[in-house]
Amino acid sequence: MNGTEKLQRLLDIVRDEIIPLSESEIQRGNHIFGSAIVRADTLTSVMVGSDNRVENPLFHGEIDALNRFFKLPVRPSPKELIFLSINDPCPMCASAIAWAGFEELWVLFETKDAEADFSMPSADLMYRDLFGVEGIRAENPYFEKHSLKKAISAGSNHEELRKLLEEIIKRYDAMQPAPFDYPGNSSG
Repeated sequence: MNGTEKLQRLLDIVRDEIIPLSESEIQRGNHIFGSAIVRADTLTSVMVGSDNRVENPLFHGEIDALNRFFKLPVRPSPKELIFLSINDPCPMCASAIAWAGFEELWVLFETKDAEADFSMPSADLMYRDLFGVEGIRAENPYFEKHSLKKAISAGSNHEELRKLLEEIIKRYDAMQPAPFDYPGNSSG
């Protein structure tokens, strides 16, 4: 599969698998962010997860997908998989992805997008306030992080991908999650 086909397939998983699950979870009081674990060779999803902080505040979309994945009786090695996250993982989730052994991470919305588009600055604040850093380094000893939005905007022949990305962003913009009192944020 070439790079354009890979981007197309990852966006399809966001649109067809992650968004419907997240829309369902919003109805239960959860946030909009989800993730998928994807086979690197076939670009088919192995597991999809969504924010489930109603059950446990630690169950962000990434943690939910990891929990579901590691409960599978038979599962591929994380080294054979791609971790697809709707947003830049928070420090907890980024560490969990690294501890689990995933070597390739793709994100749709970066930290600055989550803050601007979803009024959700908590991940960025935690990186700065707890660790004194500005988010995840794209290249680190654990995994490489890639941005779907950046990869699509960098391609000269990605007009169809841009249209699909716009459709996905509109669907996220239309989602109305319940307010959540983020740690360290007294305004809720």
